[in-house]
Amino acid sequence: MVTNRVGPPVRGEDFYGRDEFVKLVSNKLKAGDVVLAAPRRFGKTSVMYRLIDEPAWDYRVVHADLQHMTEPAQLITELVEQLAKDTRLSKIISGLSYLPKRIWSGFKENIEEVELVKLKLKLKEQVRLRWQESGEELFEKVAASETTIIFILDELPMMIDRMARSEAHREEAKTMLRWLRALRQKPNVMNVRFLIAGSIGIGHVLNDLGEVTAINDFEQMRLEPFPLKTAAKFLDELAESHEITISRPSKKRMLELIGIPVPYFIQIIFSEVDKTHAQDGEQVTPKKVERIYRDKVLAVDCKTYFDHYYGRLRDYYKPREEKASKRILRELALSGSLSRDVCYQFHKEIFGRQAEIEEFNRLMTDLENDFYVRYGFDTRRYEFSCKLLRDWWLRHYGMDTGV
Repeated sequence: MVTNRVGPPVRGEDFYGRDEFVKLVSNKLKAGDVVLAAPRRFGKTSVMYRLIDEPAWDYRVVHADLQHMTEPAQLITELVEQLAKDTRLSKIISGLSYLPKRIWSGFKENIEEVELVKLKLKLKEQVRLRWQESGEELFEKVAASETTIIFILDELPMMIDRMARSEAHREEAKTMLRWLRALRQKPNVMNVRFLIAGSIGIGHVLNDLGEVTAINDFEQMRLEPFPLKTAAKFLDELAESHEITISRPSKKRMLELIGIPVPYFIQIIFSEVDKTHAQDGEQVTPKKVERIYRDKVLAVDCKTYFDHYYGRLRDYYKPREEKASKRILRELALSGSLSRDVCYQFHKEIFGRQAEIEEFNRLMTDLENDFYVRYGFDTRRYEFSCKLLRDWWLRHYGMDTGV
């Protein structure tokens, strides 16, 4: 039975429709390192949890969330902590020269959060001035383990982006990327794998730093929306679990309204249909689905589910890139599709005489990677990647805001 969980990662029985993808990622990790790419809310974290919960072969996972980190010492500290907490791996790091017995024991025990923070701060201060040497010592011990260890560096692109935006850490970001690459190429780390995941495009971040070759030894695995058949079965499972009768025409209309069957979008529209039915008890019809989509999914009730698509342009794109992107997306929402040349004209309006075709090409590639737009090679035109996103953009940002 599948429970509809809108937003949080899913585990166990609630994990649906991604088993073959997980198997593929798992097999790729036997031979090398992987970049798990997908926009936010596509289910990357759920895939990572599946790799942790149900390993298909003999490996251990060290999972580190890096989204709030801004320096390598934090990364080393986090990896030490996660290794210490794993009963099978904790002995690996017990002899680290910079890890006092008290801190090692503290990581293993269920101490209060305040005390844990103090221990991490103390270790970070010890590592900060010699983080490269500390990291190399750590991985020398990891390499001596008989078990294959997969390090999941969740939101590494976000960490690199934060560092790149800081004058104090920009050069250190480059150093860390080069250090990690050199580490992966050492012959004695055959039992170490890395899986990098992020909700912002790693290519966009590396391009800005001039480090586009930093991860070209990784194989990219892109988490795609559901196939249509899987999406239809997913709706059937949700309806059965939540004991709601939805006719086949109504389910078909739900999928037509959202467009590309992103699991998160399916969960949102199902949740709104389920809530409305629970309150009015009326039969779910295609007309009713359309009304719920218009009055609930696209309206203020669900605005927070999609706001990150607008906000991330401000957070991760440079100011003029942000303005150009918003202008292009507004025009795409209004017209449905635009040729490359028309998009370039809007780009030039923002960049003026400094507009360069290479910058425009990179911008459009970034918008594609971040699931805003797609390019039709048959039509030779851009359009929104998903009907729901276009409808939502038109509803909330269709008016000219001056950007």
